Amino acid sequence: MDDAPVSEKHARILLKYKPVCICNGIKYPRVAEAIASGARSVEEVARATGCTSGSCHGERCVPVILEMLDGKR
Repeated sequence: MDDAPVSEKHARILLKYKPVCICNGIKYPRVAEAIASGARSVEEVARATGCTSGSCHGERCVPVILEMLDGKR
C-alpha cells in the first residue's frame, strides 16, 4: 500500500493526464519515459515523442520539456 500523503498521491495521478504538448496531445508520462530512456535534449525528446511538431512549433512545450530535462518537474 502507498503510504504517501493524499496530496502526493493525487499529484502523481494527475501527472498521467498533464499535457506537455497541447497541440499533439502528448502527456507527461510519454515525455518522462523518453527522458528515462535516454533523451537528453529537446530535439531527442521531440524525436521520441512528436513534441514540438504541432501548430505552435514548440512554443508551449519546449519550456516544459526543458524543466523536465533539468529535473524541476
